[in-house]
Amino acid sequence: MQKTISFYDAGAEGFYHGLTLGLVALMDNQYKIRSNRESGDGRYDISMFPRKKKLPGIIMELKWDKDLDDKALDLLSSDALDQIQEKRYDAEMKEEGITDIVKIGVAFSGKKVKISTGIY
Repeated sequence: MQKTISFYDAGAEGFYHGLTLGLVALMDNQYKIRSNRESGDGRYDISMFPRKKKLPGIIMELKWDKDLDDKALDLLSSDALDQIQEKRYDAEMKEEGITDIVKIGVAFSGKKVKISTGIY
């Protein structure tokens, strides 16, 4: 992020959502990519449904806030991961028989990013 984006680019969650979605779209041959869909008790940001059973499903929740220090950014990424669990965003995948699911909480602030992960 330090070398790629300008601080003029960074600013709102929508920017980071588009950036992340564009990057994961490169994996379309291995995953069905879905964005902003309802599942469980809410709406996840990005999910990746595996095209082959040997791959895990992936659910991403993205958060953004302005001018966060590293500690606050860590907490925000943990909150994003907790939201995936609390709102049961994995319900759609489980209905399709996907049991190996990687959950990723991502927090952005300017050019900084922190990631929290869990496999459930």
